[in-house]
Amino acid sequence: MDPHNAVRPNYASDEFQVERQQLILEGLTEEQAIRSLTALWNVNNNAERARWVARQEHLEEARQQAEEDDAQRQQDLRDEEEATRLEDKKKNKNKYAPLKRIKVPTDPTILPAQYAIRRLKTGRLL
Repeated sequence: MDPHNAVRPNYASDEFQVERQQLILEGLTEEQAIRSLTALWNVNNNAERARWVARQEHLEEARQQAEEDDAQRQQDLRDEEEATRLEDKKKNKNKYAPLKRIKVPTDPTILPAQYAIRRLKTGRLL
């Protein structure tokens, strides 16, 4: 709970009669006991506030560090992916070769059979 929102108790109420009575037995008047209890509460609350602020600053620093670490991890991952892509592109140049934008041929391509090509090469014609 945020100690900045804490409400100082009313030490003059009957709820704190026992605490006031202990201070009165020590030799203080009732007014002095109330002021002492109030001052003690203020000191404790100020210390709690300082601890609260330090804790919030620490949490904020930890959050910022986590964000920076996450951003660095993301950048490292992007760099690694880029290096992998470049390496793959270097190894497989044909895979990444630009395509020529030409029309698809409409006339059928006639390829002679392998046995006909062999006969032509050997010179044995019919």
